[in-house]
Amino acid sequence: MVHILTNSVCDLTPQQVEELGVTAIPDYIAFSPTEQYRNNIEIDPPTLYRRLADCEELPKTAHPNLEQFMQAFQAAAAEPGCTELLCLSLTSKMSGSCNTARSAVKLLEEQGFATPVTIYDSQQVSYGLAVLVREAARLAAEGLTAARIVEKLEELRPHVGVYFAMESLANARKGGRAGAIRVLAADLLKVKPILVFKDGLVSDIGIVRGFDRAVDRVVDLYRERAVYGGEVFVFHADRTQLAETVAERLRAIDPEIRITIGWVGAVIGIYTGAGCLGLAFRQK
Repeated sequence: MVHILTNSVCDLTPQQVEELGVTAIPDYIAFSPTEQYRNNIEIDPPTLYRRLADCEELPKTAHPNLEQFMQAFQAAAAEPGCTELLCLSLTSKMSGSCNTARSAVKLLEEQGFATPVTIYDSQQVSYGLAVLVREAARLAAEGLTAARIVEKLEELRPHVGVYFAMESLANARKGGRAGAIRVLAADLLKVKPILVFKDGLVSDIGIVRGFDRAVDRVVDLYRERAVYGGEVFVFHADRTQLAETVAERLRAIDPEIRITIGWVGAVIGIYTGAGCLGLAFRQK
C-alpha cells in the first residue's frame, strides 16, 4: 500500500491527518532565533493569531530540513503493509520544500533505502493542498499505485478551486507573499481583492469595495464554478462565526454539499493575518 506524506501547511488538523492515515511533516515557525515551534505540534492557529497581535515583525517560517524528510520517509516505510511512499509537497514556487524532499530521497537511495518514493509538486498550499491530500489518501486506500495516484492528481489539480478574501494585505506585503496581487494599495483604497491560488501562486481576479462584499463574491464563485455535492473546505483566520455563516449559505445553494470548516494554519496565517475567509472545492 502507498503511504501518503505531505507538509503540515496542508492545514489539516492532527486528528484529520490521523483519520486519513497520512503523515504531515511539521514546518517551523520562529518568533526569534531562540523561539521556534513545530507547526500543529507546538503551536496551533488560535495561538498564532493571538501572538501576531503583539508582533512588530512577522515570525519567520521554514520547511522541514533534509534530515527531517529522511526520518519521515524511513518511519513511513516501516509501517506494516507499506510498499511505496508518495509525498505531496507544497508549491515549489513558494518554497524549497519540494527540492529538499527530492534531495532526501536521493541520499536515502545512496544509503540503500529500498522503498520507492515519489515526490509530487502539488502547486498548492493550505486547503488546496488538503483537497489533493484527501484524494491521494482515498486512492491509496483503494490500493492504487503511486504512479496511478499521481495520474489522478494531475487530472484533479486543474479543477481545484481555492478562492479567498482578506481583511488586510498588510502581512502579505510584509512577508513578501503578495505574489501576483495587483491591488497592493487595496487597504488604502478601501477595496478588497478577490484572491485565487492557482498554478502555484496567489493572484487577484477582481476587486470589490469592502470585506463583506468580498465574502459575497467568494460565495458566488462557488455557485458559479463548483461541482455540486462534493467536499468543500470553508477556511478562516480567526473568524469562526463568519465561517459558520458562510457554510450555511453554501448549504442553501447546494444541499448535498459536505463541508469541513477549518482554520488557516499557523504557517500560512502569518501572511494572511487574522481576518481571512475562503473556500477550497472541486470546480468544473
